Amino acid sequence: MVKHSDKPVSGRVWKQKKDCRFSALGDDKSAKSSFERKMQLKKQKNNIKEIADQIKSERGLEIAAKQERIAENKRRREENSKKAEIVQTITNTKKLKKIKKKQLRSIETR
Repeated sequence: MVKHSDKPVSGRVWKQKKDCRFSALGDDKSAKSSFERKMQLKKQKNNIKEIADQIKSERGLEIAAKQERIAENKRRREENSKKAEIVQTITNTKKLKKIKKKQLRSIETR
């Protein structure tokens, strides 16, 4: 129901006046795609997916190589620190009984 001033009775002036019902609207032919177009889009999607998988696998290989290199450097660093240590062998084991407890804690057996 509309007043003479073309203002809705409900007071909702932001709503537009409908021309026809939704069921009366026809199908839009341009929105529908052909079978060839669908196959083309599917092929493009598969190509993009393959490229993404390839990039992901390359990235995984790079990360694995980096982790291996880090582990190798850590192992080499530990070996070098062991080589650089000054070691004194205790031949007389009776000295261990005379040593204080704090010194005993610092002694390592290998």
